[in-house]
Amino acid sequence: MQQQQAPQIDITATTEVLCDCGNPTFKEVMYIRKESRLMSGLPEDRIVPIQLMACDKCGELVENFIAAPLKQFYGKDAIQSF
Repeated sequence: MQQQQAPQIDITATTEVLCDCGNPTFKEVMYIRKESRLMSGLPEDRIVPIQLMACDKCGELVENFIAAPLKQFYGKDAIQSF
């Protein structure tokens, strides 16, 4: 079986992502939501993990990385710092 090679990235052709506070480092954060079995049609409720990125310094979520359907819950107007 042939292995796929990762695309070559020229780091000099990229731009740095900074938090509004100026910090360049981020951490993965996880929100957990529960979906009712009545809504999903499954025999039991299920846990839905939501993985987001937050500033490692101030805890603000990175708005650009939040999927559109989640912004109402986790966007700038709805978020709380960690």
